[in-house]
Amino acid sequence: MKIDRREISRDLMGLGSVPFLILVVVRVAMVGNFLELFHILAAVLLFGLISIWWKDLHFHTARIVIMVIFTSVFYDDRFYTIFAALIGVVAICGFVRYLKIPNVVTSLVLGLVCSLASYLISLPLDLRNI
Repeated sequence: MKIDRREISRDLMGLGSVPFLILVVVRVAMVGNFLELFHILAAVLLFGLISIWWKDLHFHTARIVIMVIFTSVFYDDRFYTIFAALIGVVAICGFVRYLKIPNVVTSLVLGLVCSLASYLISLPLDLRNI
């Protein structure tokens, strides 16, 4: 059985796509959780700024990591966190194995760092939820 890499890439990249990110941002904004909204947008923005300087990063991987982290915090449910982490790991392993995209691991680490940085940036801010 031959694996069609284009089909796999389409399926995996949907999880880290811009439309999926917009869906997550709109969902968080609808309930008035501005702290989580700030975390997601700040982490994506930080990764975007880093990518200007550091070329050849994989944006889908970083967005998947950022969304897994902050949607898990948003829903605050153990089962959702396990499910989201499992889906994230499967997607990232698929990027590494099937697509052989360079810098996937670097993008993963930078996604984690940007998520942590967005959390630390928000500590002195007084962002209130509705």
